[in-house]
Amino acid sequence: GDWDGDGDDDPGVYRAPLQTVHLRQDDGSVLEYMLGDPGDVPLVGDWDGDGRDTVSIYRPSTQVFHVFDAHGGAAGRSFVFGDPGDRPFAGDLDGDGIDEVGLHRATTGRVYFRETLDTGIADHDFVFGNPGDVLLAGDWDGDGTDTLAVYRPSIGVWYLKLTNGSGIADHVFWFTDSGRAYPLVVRRSVA
Repeated sequence: GDWDGDGDDDPGVYRAPLQTVHLRQDDGSVLEYMLGDPGDVPLVGDWDGDGRDTVSIYRPSTQVFHVFDAHGGAAGRSFVFGDPGDRPFAGDLDGDGIDEVGLHRATTGRVYFRETLDTGIADHDFVFGNPGDVLLAGDWDGDGTDTLAVYRPSIGVWYLKLTNGSGIADHVFWFTDSGRAYPLVVRRSVA
């Protein structure tokens, strides 16, 4: 993520067993702090539009998102969204410069996301992909809006959409290394 707002992404790691965040800085140092509880899922995004990405968490046991606008400290916002078993993702899904969160119900292929970071009914609800697909968001065409992609592990194929909604994929490709398929890592979602 772009931890310091300079326009360049730098690596970061979330060590789940220790609930620690490790963010590489431009000078080579590493910013480290504790975040979350066992079982939490980290998400990366620019939640307030300041040009800096921060790490936030989704707590599957309670379906609560804890959004942090700064590194470390207390959550700026916490809200309930989703059902047990949903998998979180993040991205600027409406192109307004602020990242939002969404949920993927892998058992049905349903996608839910809100355009605001608060509790409520999904602003968008549609099916993309098949049960068992792995979903993530990214700006695949450089238009400033993140859209969805699914990875189908059973056949090693990626399906990318250029709009957020149901329908067939705009791009389909196979991505493997020596016959083994791997999901891509993108800036907006860390799992």
